[in-house]
Amino acid sequence: MPLMKSLLLAALILSATATCAQERVLLGGVLKNAVTQKGVESVHVLNLTDSLATISSSEGAFKIPAHLGDSIIFTCIGYQTKALIVSTENLAAKFVEIKMVQREYQLSEVEVNPFGSKEQFRERFLALEVDDGSIDIVGIKKPSKDPRTIPITEDKNEIKKAKYILNPASFLYGNFSRDAKARQELHRLEKEKEKNRYNYQKFNEEVVGRITKYEGELLYEFMEYCNFSEEQIRRYTEYEITLAILHKQRTFEKGSHKSSSN
Repeated sequence: MPLMKSLLLAALILSATATCAQERVLLGGVLKNAVTQKGVESVHVLNLTDSLATISSSEGAFKIPAHLGDSIIFTCIGYQTKALIVSTENLAAKFVEIKMVQREYQLSEVEVNPFGSKEQFRERFLALEVDDGSIDIVGIKKPSKDPRTIPITEDKNEIKKAKYILNPASFLYGNFSRDAKARQELHRLEKEKEKNRYNYQKFNEEVVGRITKYEGELLYEFMEYCNFSEEQIRRYTEYEITLAILHKQRTFEKGSHKSSSN
């Protein structure tokens, strides 16, 4: 009987000890930067075993319930993840100290957009002044002459002609009848007249006289000698036609005109 009592007492003591060992303890600690030794705040402290979590304070302090052998994980943006298996020493200590090591991130190349975000580009674009010809744009050459204006026709015959397209028979009549041919010829003559007017502005007595310094009959004789076609004059820019006139003047003075003067 005394032996049985002793064994029973030992079993009760072991059971009590095991029960005490399995009791949840409030584990306290502090998280520090491994280099600066300053507290690391906002660290997520997670007890994986019991699915419990907390966050460290601004000083890096934390408290979390834990058992012997629990797995504790410490995670924080900018730091490497740390892990702790709760030991007897951890439970007996007043607090545990965890050193957090900062993480190094490999960043890819960043392209700087001089226009900023899409919204910033849109605002800048809308704020631009309208180019009325007074704004110089680098790399863009302005036209040497005013843009040609296209008049809107109010000719009733032209309006009627457009309506012929709605009907095949009317279309044939409107394009191949005698009246249609007359209108087409008139249109061609007007275009030809417009071309001649444009060419005359670039090649006339005043322009040629200013370039060659010729006057009177000599001027008219030289202009006839140039013999530029209407297509040439139309295609030439003001600069190109000036060069062409000067070239003609050199050959004119070296040729028959000079010999006849002698």
